[in-house]
Amino acid sequence: MNDVVSIVCKAIGEKKGKDLIVYDYTKLNPFIDYAIIASAGNQRQVFALAQNVVDRAKEAGIKVKSMEGNKDSRWLLVDLDTVVVHVFLDEERKVYKLEQLYADLPVVETHEDV
Repeated sequence: MNDVVSIVCKAIGEKKGKDLIVYDYTKLNPFIDYAIIASAGNQRQVFALAQNVVDRAKEAGIKVKSMEGNKDSRWLLVDLDTVVVHVFLDEERKVYKLEQLYADLPVVETHEDV
């Protein structure tokens, strides 16, 4: 697992994210190495998790291409170039079911409570 993934997982853990899954995307897409999914219990926490990922990435000198969504979003996406981070409100994650989309990808790491 690479340094960016470690920083992201730690950042999610700092804000008590849950149900973290890291997928190895390298064989499917030449531009993305990992996709990370995490959940939060409320919208404020969704934003706090995503913002902490952005903050920790910048502190580590990692390029943050964008963060899609805002404080009112139920799903935020953080694009760290070769790592894509999805932060969902619990209920929203059940609606979009990205785990089904990524089902063929190898799982690198999982944590129920980060």
